[in-house]
Amino acid sequence: MLSRSFRIFATKEDLIRIFLDFQHNIKIHYFKCGRIYDLIETANITNGAFLGISTKGNHTNNRWLVCHKDVIPLKRKNNMCQDNSIFFLDQELNESSVVINIGGIYEDKALFPTEISTIWYENIESKELYTMLKKSCEKYVACTKNGYLIGKDAYLYKNQYRFCTIGIDSPQIYDLKFE
Repeated sequence: MLSRSFRIFATKEDLIRIFLDFQHNIKIHYFKCGRIYDLIETANITNGAFLGISTKGNHTNNRWLVCHKDVIPLKRKNNMCQDNSIFFLDQELNESSVVINIGGIYEDKALFPTEISTIWYENIESKELYTMLKKSCEKYVACTKNGYLIGKDAYLYKNQYRFCTIGIDSPQIYDLKFE
């Protein structure tokens, strides 16, 4: 198993530009990750109500599995769960996919990064999705700082928001700093 990931600090406007570009270049669909009862699917992630908003105030937020349009993801059961209608959706069984953990602005005081990753980089389809999404991100980047891509719109807020890498309650020493 070969994994790859990158992070981008991006506002809602940055994310809309990135995902519209990505969706224009390849036929894909997104599935909500996590413990769920029914598959939640969308072809256009920019229509989401919480795009660019961090609801939890930490680096884990709103996760989506990205697959090519003709792929239906495999679900996994957890043997510890008694309810047979509950399943988990993640990358474990889905080798032709990428995971997006969407970050954004938290309570108008901090910005959290969006993370794009795959644990199946050696898979041709997974590598293609990852590479195309990274190219779409790089089109809308102002700079790179300490390995983080910084969206053009996010860069305008470098003095207004904390650029949090962990959580809102974490010490500011862990924040991404601009000089």
